[in-house]
Amino acid sequence: MESLAATAILPLRQDICADFSATDQNAQLRNGSYVVESRPERSPLPRTAHHFRIAVVTSVHPDFDARLWKYARLLQSLGHEVHLFCPWDVTPGQLDGIVIHTFKRATHRLASVFQIPWRLGRLLCPMLAKIDVVHFHDIDILPWMALLALVKPTIYDVHENYPEEMLVRDWIPNPLRRSLSFCVRWMQVLCAAVIRNVVLVVDAQHDDLFGPTLRKTIVANYATEELLDQVRPDYMKRPTGIIFLGSQYENNGSGLLLEIADRLTHRLPGTKIYVIDRFATPAYKRQLMAEVARRGLQDTYTLLPNVAPNAIMDYLNRCTIAVAPNLRVPKQLRALPTKFFEYMAAGLPIVASDLPQAVAIVGESKAGLLARPEDPDSFVDTICQLANDRAYAHQLGLNGQRAFIDRYSWESQACIIQSFYERVLHGSQFPVHAV
Repeated sequence: MESLAATAILPLRQDICADFSATDQNAQLRNGSYVVESRPERSPLPRTAHHFRIAVVTSVHPDFDARLWKYARLLQSLGHEVHLFCPWDVTPGQLDGIVIHTFKRATHRLASVFQIPWRLGRLLCPMLAKIDVVHFHDIDILPWMALLALVKPTIYDVHENYPEEMLVRDWIPNPLRRSLSFCVRWMQVLCAAVIRNVVLVVDAQHDDLFGPTLRKTIVANYATEELLDQVRPDYMKRPTGIIFLGSQYENNGSGLLLEIADRLTHRLPGTKIYVIDRFATPAYKRQLMAEVARRGLQDTYTLLPNVAPNAIMDYLNRCTIAVAPNLRVPKQLRALPTKFFEYMAAGLPIVASDLPQAVAIVGESKAGLLARPEDPDSFVDTICQLANDRAYAHQLGLNGQRAFIDRYSWESQACIIQSFYERVLHGSQFPVHAV
């Protein structure tokens, strides 16, 4: 496999899932490490002349959320002093050079309006004199951060299209969704005008946030090159296995994938489909798993424990096909799924819904095949095609891996991130600390 990563240490884990066989355990193992013939060339991170003290803030993201954690780690690797304020179930202190400050997660949606500002504020406010910039990632604290921006440089990182989110959230009554979407849209515009500094994920977000004073940049939600060091070189020897790394909710294709799994039991008997135990709500998990039981798919559809982003290759290394069954709804039409790039790093061929981002990334890179989310059989046919032609599937996976190395790694965003921080802080009226 010419484009795979070189020697890396990745212990074989038997505790992940009883259904995961440790495929080809002795293949190119040397002193507990996977040995691969060659290492892809990677560009070194840029040298940075200016180092800052940065507070990265989240109020709702799950433990070791992929974008948040890789963001913090990249900032630290660029030489910045990084403080992460989060409601994560981890021990406060330093981890990988990042100082973690934790507060208790809010458990009720209405109570969180008051709980989060109080809990976060008690940690963040005493640190403000030592911090150059606050970079936050959640709309629920947007009004409070607009106030903070009056006294401290602040950056709003917009992961989602929040106005469109209001149109599809299950907990919002249908009669209120359009009104709430309108309110969220204009609240975001007004608060962003005060904050002035905005990080977007895709071009389509530009129209949502506008104003003559805004500084905007796009930081694409790519996967880290570190994943390449964990890729196993035994793709052709693995049993057929299908994996979906996305969060579990209806618009992300969870229900569609269940239908695909049901139909695959007749076309590819014994094939496993692995999904991550990361659900939008406990109620949706109960609903979906009840449907799994009703269809008798317990031996086909398997939940894997949710793990930190840097541990996902353990799962990908045991599969042969990756899927992205996103539905054709407004939110998904504009989304840039991180899972594409994780799949590509792993060298897995992708079967994805034929939505614009998938056409641009998967289709143009020849990293996989596209299917129609309105037609489960189009997914089933495509998966069967790849399962029955392993050499073709492998070539698609290698195409994706090369495209990932050349164009889609998180490290490629380092210059964009550093440049934006310098624009924000050098144009600031507030003092900047030397690190």
